[in-house]
Amino acid sequence: MSLTAKRRTTEKTLARSQRNGRKSRGPVTSAGKAKSAAAKLIHGFYSQARDEAMIALGEDPKKYAARLRSLVEDLRPRPGLETAVVGQMGRALWRMERAECIQDGLAVKRVRKGLQMEQLIAAPRMLEIHGIYEPLCVIARMLNRDDSTPLPGEIEAQVKAFGATPPDDVRKLFPLLRSYGEAAAKAPGPTRLDGDPVPTPSTPQWQEREAARQKLDAALEEVTRPYGAQEYLLQDEFDKIESAENIAALMAPRDENALLMQRFEDSSLRRLWRLTRIFLMIKGQPGEAEADESST
Repeated sequence: MSLTAKRRTTEKTLARSQRNGRKSRGPVTSAGKAKSAAAKLIHGFYSQARDEAMIALGEDPKKYAARLRSLVEDLRPRPGLETAVVGQMGRALWRMERAECIQDGLAVKRVRKGLQMEQLIAAPRMLEIHGIYEPLCVIARMLNRDDSTPLPGEIEAQVKAFGATPPDDVRKLFPLLRSYGEAAAKAPGPTRLDGDPVPTPSTPQWQEREAARQKLDAALEEVTRPYGAQEYLLQDEFDKIESAENIAALMAPRDENALLMQRFEDSSLRRLWRLTRIFLMIKGQPGEAEADESST
């Protein structure tokens, strides 16, 4: 039983409502008719279930409703078949845009995954070469500094910097490096006094030291040059991974989902084209259109 009393319709109020109803013929202007058609269109093609589906897909239902209103205002469909066709046109156009967004999302995932894979492949080799080239440069800087006498423990520290399994060409430098360390310990290098270099001594120990230094320097140059060239090339290749050309190549669709979305977009485009032709045919034949609308 209802808790609120129902309003009683008297004969007087019923007659007044009938008179007012006969006066209203609906919208008369083109703008009013378009607004009325848009209201019917949105009511039929913009239900609560579709609203929830769009939100779940990350889409804005208000934009979809605005798109339908825009189509109605542009095409001015008459109620009935024309309005239904325009609604289908709006849905086909929205599905086209959805497919385009999906393709963009898939392209972003392909690029990110491709960049990650290429960097994972390139990084270990580049780090390996850098781990050899940088200690070689440290030895070269030691030989070229003003006081090239190695500090206590410096030679062994430089040997250990190459790790437990250094390459064979690098391992051949170790005896020369230790020989230079021993010769340098017997004849320490000159130091600067008040900014002026001390004259180089001409003792046998110094000559032995200089011969060991030159021998090590020549062998070091021969070994260092190829590793420097490799590091430069690997760094250049690593930088190219994030170049515009490589990103464009990674963006190209390869998997089945990307190709499916392309076909989906093409299918929506063909459907929109057919619906547009149907709408224009109906618009061009008012008599038949009205008959179809009345039968519908």
